[in-house]
Amino acid sequence: MKIRQEDFSLLRGALLFLIAAIIFSVAGWVGSWQYRKMTDGEKDAAERSLGAARAQLANARAQRQYFAEYQSTYAELTAKGLFGDEKRLDWIETIHRLRDRHGIFNIEYELSAQKPMATPAGNVAAFASKVDLSFGLLHEQDLLDFFADFKKEVPGIFVLDSCALRREGLAAGIVLEPNLSANCTLQWITVKEKLS
Repeated sequence: MKIRQEDFSLLRGALLFLIAAIIFSVAGWVGSWQYRKMTDGEKDAAERSLGAARAQLANARAQRQYFAEYQSTYAELTAKGLFGDEKRLDWIETIHRLRDRHGIFNIEYELSAQKPMATPAGNVAAFASKVDLSFGLLHEQDLLDFFADFKKEVPGIFVLDSCALRREGLAAGIVLEPNLSANCTLQWITVKEKLS
């Protein structure tokens, strides 16, 4: 079959239409591919934002639950004097009041300066002051009663490190004198928020 010159003029329009259709198809495919790539990127960004918002919501719920669970403990520790500065004057007044209440012959005390303690929490700093107490006692129960009230009434959190009792010379007759001496060491713990 032989193609004539007139057939080329008829085919030219069809060929031009075919070439134009191919160009438009390729351009449409490239445009749709770029559009899909752009929408996939926006979708990924939206999913990341949604995930971050969900994580913040979960964190806020966990913190709310944490605060609800530990609010009463925090209030008790705050009332007990764990947070903030040491109230040394209140401490001394309470020691004298307990001495008189329990009929302890004498109490001598020495408060050391605060020293920082290692704490796992990043936003608070814990401090400890060493407290040495020396007692003149009639009998052992005086010391036990003193520390029972000490735990309830003295402002602060105290950790008893050691206590040593020593028998003194027994008083002759009806004279009331100390039969025992006690030396105790405590750590006075306080917590403060770290300043940035």
